Amino acid sequence: MVTVDHPHRPALLAVFAHPDDEAFGTAGALLRCADRGVAVHVLCATRGDAGQIADPALATPETLAAVREGELREACRLLGFAEPTLLDYGDGRLAAADPEELAGRVAAAIRTLRPRVVVTFDANGGYGHPDHIAVHRTTLAAVVTAAEPGPGEDGASAAGHRPDKLYATAYPRSALARMNADLVGHGFPALDFGDVQGIAAAEIGTRDERITTAVPVADLWLRRWAALRAHRTQYWPGNPFVELPEEVVRTWMAVDSFVRLEPPPAPGATLPDEDDLWAGLPLPG
Repeated sequence: MVTVDHPHRPALLAVFAHPDDEAFGTAGALLRCADRGVAVHVLCATRGDAGQIADPALATPETLAAVREGELREACRLLGFAEPTLLDYGDGRLAAADPEELAGRVAAAIRTLRPRVVVTFDANGGYGHPDHIAVHRTTLAAVVTAAEPGPGEDGASAAGHRPDKLYATAYPRSALARMNADLVGHGFPALDFGDVQGIAAAEIGTRDERITTAVPVADLWLRRWAALRAHRTQYWPGNPFVELPEEVVRTWMAVDSFVRLEPPPAPGATLPDEDDLWAGLPLPG
């Protein structure tokens, strides 16, 4: 169940599929909001039970879900976020889940937390991951559903709520190109997503001209890196995040990018037009 740790603080809700999704491409921007007094909540649809196990001493297939839940809780603690909520759907099986049920659970969280900002994946799920795509679709449906009165997290009737802003995570294609150059330059293979879920490799990532929000977060490197490494089961020997020089990985995490879905940018606006997810909203007094 969603925990309303800070009922008098404005809230941001990030809806993802797996423990560690919050750490890639968004942690810096979310941390920037948390540092300014916003209550940041992570809603995670699965416990990552089908993920990697970097070291057999850390988990077994039977214990991985519980271990990864603990890793997510530790990462959120390190970032100053509220206690995360995990819905416990099967990892790798979200596309087969009842979309109305999942959207209803996200809508209940929105009615309970009443976030000013909601963040989720883009329509391609970042790189075609079916769980990510399912979460994107159900979150967009949930934002519409939550605007009407309905059940909150405790099942009791709650007033409708519509967030002021809705964002999709974004990986600019120029940034992916630089990442590939770094990987190849250090002896790693380039990223190759192939054709995933009918999405051509050329369509992976977001066209740079669509980025509405570019949040500079280089100064938050040490804290987000600590949170990323809290997901110990996911960092196996040979992983570029483990093996590459720190200065290379730091450049990958210098800016967090998003596409603002609601409200959309004004026609003809020069983009990006924001450098903060909370831009235009009042901060806690």
